[in-house]
Amino acid sequence: MLSHSQRVRRKRVRLRTRLHAARDERGYTSVELLAMTTVLVGMITVVVGGGRIVDSNSQVDDAAYAAGRAASLETNFEAAQVAGRKAAENSLADRGKACTQLDVSFAGTDFRTSGQVTVRVTCHANLSDVVGFGLPGAKNFSSTAVVPIEQYRRLP
Repeated sequence: MLSHSQRVRRKRVRLRTRLHAARDERGYTSVELLAMTTVLVGMITVVVGGGRIVDSNSQVDDAAYAAGRAASLETNFEAAQVAGRKAAENSLADRGKACTQLDVSFAGTDFRTSGQVTVRVTCHANLSDVVGFGLPGAKNFSSTAVVPIEQYRRLP
């Protein structure tokens, strides 16, 4: 029977020979490629999704400003609302994005000479083409623009 120290010594020798022996690494490349591809696809999805969210937010900002500017050029509040909504729709359509629900409100507008037009545009955008990794399938984007009415302009 072997003593405790002899058994420990034998285990160390066996372990050393296993560690220093040549290994067969065939097949590991496929596993590494699969793991890297999964990580790469995930990163691309997150980057594209983030880009879409930033781009959609920017488009709503542009639409709000376009609506405010178009409304500020009209002579009465009713015509300003119609022109503002149409400008917001055209601004979003020109960029190739369509909102499933577009809301244009003029709350806080002071429609008089030296006044201001306040426009809030809310767009419910479909982001289902980039869903994954915690990104939403749809999102509401909102933006407010305040555009002054010219000081020397005559309004009825």
